[in-house]
Formats: sequence, C-alpha cells, structure tokens
Amino acid sequence: MKTIAKHKTKKEETKAKRQNAKIFPIYKMFSWDLLFFYSTQYLFYTNVKGITAGEILKLDAFFPLFIIFMQLPSTICADLLGRRKSLIVGNVIMILYIFLLIILPGVVGIFIANIIYAFGYSLRGIQATNILYDSTATKGGEGLYAKINGKGATGYYILDGIASLTAGYLFVINGYLPMIICLAFTIIATIISTRFKDIYENKLEENEISNKIKEYKKDFKISIKNIITSKRLRALLIFMGIFNALITITGTYKGSTLTELQVKPETFSMINAIFTFIAGIATTFQDKIHKKFRNRSFTFLAMIVITSIILIGILLYMNIPNILPIILILLAIRSITMSNYYVLSERYAKNFSTPKTRTRISFATEFTTNIIEAIMVFFAGVLLDGTNIRFATLFIGLIFLIIFILILDYMRTRVGLKPEEYDKKDIELE
Repeated sequence: MKTIAKHKTKKEETKAKRQNAKIFPIYKMFSWDLLFFYSTQYLFYTNVKGITAGEILKLDAFFPLFIIFMQLPSTICADLLGRRKSLIVGNVIMILYIFLLIILPGVVGIFIANIIYAFGYSLRGIQATNILYDSTATKGGEGLYAKINGKGATGYYILDGIASLTAGYLFVINGYLPMIICLAFTIIATIISTRFKDIYENKLEENEISNKIKEYKKDFKISIKNIITSKRLRALLIFMGIFNALITITGTYKGSTLTELQVKPETFSMINAIFTFIAGIATTFQDKIHKKFRNRSFTFLAMIVITSIILIGILLYMNIPNILPIILILLAIRSITMSNYYVLSERYAKNFSTPKTRTRISFATEFTTNIIEAIMVFFAGVLLDGTNIRFATLFIGLIFLIIFILILDYMRTRVGLKPEEYDKKDIELE
C-alpha cells in the first residue's frame, strides 16, 4: 500500500484538520448506531414483518458469518477508495440497508438486507475515527482525540436516549414510522460524512490487489496457527464466542419475555432506553471489577449473568403473577454485566498482543468468536421455535451454566493476568 500525502499548503492542511475535528462529534452523534431502530427492532420484526422470535435468532446467527465473508472484499474496497470515500460509500450502503428493511417482506427480505448491512458495516468501519486520528496526530494530540471522540459519544447517548423513549410511541402510531425516521437520520449522517477531508490518502493501487489477497491469506493461516498453539488465546476466544452468543440470544429472549408479560410498545422502548442508560453508567466500574477479581473477572461476570437468566427462566416457567418488576431488575443486571464484559474482553485481548501481532489477533478474534456465536445463536433460535419462551429461557440458562463452568475452569490460569505472569509459550505468537 502506498501512503501519499495530499499536496496542500500547511495552512490548508491545518484548516482541513480543524474542519474534521469540528464535524466529527456531530457525525458520531448521528451515525454511531441506528437511531430509532434498535429500541423497537423486535417489535418491528415480529409485529410488522410477521416473523417469529426464533427466526430473528436464526437471522442473527447468519450475520456474524456475513461479517467474516465480507471482511476481505470490504478491506480491499476501503484500501482502493481511501478513508473519506469509504466512509461515504459505507453510509450510502447503510441507507440502502434500512430502505430494504422497510420494503422487503419477511425473513428473506431481512436476510438479503443483512448481507448488504454486513458489507456497509465492514466498509465504513472505523474510517471516521481514523480521519479524526489523522487530524489530531500531533504532539499533544492524544488528549484532543479522546476529548473530541468522547464529545461525540456523549451527544450520541443523549440523542439515543431521546430516540429510544419516543420510538415506542411512534411505533404505536405506525409500525414503519421509527424506521422512516431512522432512514432520515442515516441520510443526515451520510451528508455530514461528505464534509470530511482526507489528511492523507492511504490508497491501494490496482496492481497491488493480488498482493493484498496474498497478505490476507497469510494472516488467516497464521491466525489459525496461533489459535491452535496458544492455549491462552484459545481460552479467551472460546469464552468470548460463548459470551457473545449469550448476549445475542438473551437480547431476543428479552423481547419475547416482555411480549409474554404483555408490555406495551411505548413501555417496551422506554425499558430499552433505561437499560441502555444503565449499561453506559456501569462501564465505569470495569476497572474496579478487574482490580478486585483479576483473572476471575470473567467468572464473576459469567456467574452473575447466568444466575439472572436462570432466575428469569424459573419465574416464567412457574407462571408467577406480577413478576414484571423482578424480571426488569434481572434484565438490568444483564445489561450491567454485558457492558463491563465488552470493555474487559477488549482489554484482555490487547493485554498480550504487540503491534506486530495485533492485526492477526483481531482477525483471529473476529473469525473464532463469530463462528461460535453463529452456531449457538442458531441453536437457540431452533429451540425457541420448537418450544416457548418460558422453557427456552430456563433451558438456555442451565446449558450455558454447564458450558461456563467447564470453560472457566480451563481459563482459570490463562486470562486476566499481566503479560509477564503468563507462561512464555502462551504469549509467543506470530
């Protein structure tokens, strides 16, 4: 890959950097996730598109596989286009994704839309944050990058809270209304993305594509070798794949549970907004959890979330009246655990990677965890279609309890320590 500096005067370059820094928080506020969609996604799929909760999980199972398959074409496309154009094209594809969700019917329509989404998601990836990093990569610029990035995240959470609270009421008026507003916000984000300026043009020449594919294949082989030879990496990735699957499964089971308890759509989205708010606050405790539990941090989180799921299953299975407040508390515990897991898993994955191995570790993580997640989520979808939410929740809770006990025993001395505390053979990766 060739890195070509744009031919600008110093004054023009400084102006471009300032413009990027100014635009970024606004762009992130509108684009970090699909506003107005996720808080009513379950309702939209089941009530408007007419698919079952089990079918939602089966669709969710395929999405991680789509991400794997789209990784190479999206990477090459991004290298050919450069950062700014990749960001714009990725956002245009997101517009197409939402449009297809609105117009295409049933399971097949969502399946096709998800393939489009996987490509757009992979293509736009971290292009905006890379542009911001280029714009602040000067002496003392690290603090500025974090400040601007944090400002954008804060704006997003405020906007997402408002969107989540109002989406349920909009859904009652018309099931398509939250999706139409989501489409409008994505169009706004796309327009904003055109205002970014490339500070450097990182482009792949057309004659370098074959070399890029060879490099990708080489990284894939080395990643698989690292998983086979490093017990530490293998332990971490297996756990992450299982935990990711549990989060995806319980996300849909949560929707089925609230529907089973006859929660109204407007209350449904309000509950999701509160859970998002709680999860955001809870991430501030991840360092305290790590310091207190060290290499038992994952054990602590796994046992808490699995206990809450089993209790939900028991309460539903016994058909106890007036259990909604207790269920909501247990679901809030799931959100708290989930948010801390995301931060700690990323931290532990980076603990033993070096600049040389970081890309391959990321590839191995994406590949392994996505395959594990796909298999387990698909099974949970089949289970829910064949039974009911009461039995399925309890069964999943007990099965995952057994799985976690086995994998946590295997992980006990392999995850959560400082790099120097591990065996050398578990850290020497290619």
